Amino acid sequence: MAEHYLSTVITSAVVATIAGALINAWLESRRERHSTRFEALSAAVTLEGYAITCAEAISHNDIAEQSLGHAGAFMGSVPEFPTISVPAGFLKPEKAKVADKLMVFPQEIRQADQWVGLQWDFTAEVEAVREAAVEQSAQMGLSAIELASNIRKAFNLPERKLIFGVFDVEKTLRKALREVQDNA
Repeated sequence: MAEHYLSTVITSAVVATIAGALINAWLESRRERHSTRFEALSAAVTLEGYAITCAEAISHNDIAEQSLGHAGAFMGSVPEFPTISVPAGFLKPEKAKVADKLMVFPQEIRQADQWVGLQWDFTAEVEAVREAAVEQSAQMGLSAIELASNIRKAFNLPERKLIFGVFDVEKTLRKALREVQDNA
């Protein structure tokens, strides 16, 4: 009887230990997944915010051009991109492409801004610099929207349309890019 009791206690203890470890691992995995999705949502919103900033800068530049500098603000560079982190959870095989693009994106923005600066070095024409700033900002804003959309898809997050009343961010960026390319 004591032997049976001891066998039952030991077996129960082993089962409880294994079950406890499995439950803890499952809970930790679930917590990590939620944390990673939150970080993905945060990254997508940051990218969308950057696209909005680009569209606003282009709109202010248009106003400055139309008012001969009496209103709005002329562009002379690509808007600065805020610091963004890429959590380790983004590096899972099916999400590695968006993680890579997210990590490279700030470098692409710096290169776009360098291109704008080179326009001054090559031409010394203010209009060429402004046009390059609009073109590069529109391209970077559209890239930010695309990357945000890819992140939302990869992490199964809800879609977001960047339309605020009559201000459609994507349309503003596409129109600006089209106008610069038509003038070239």
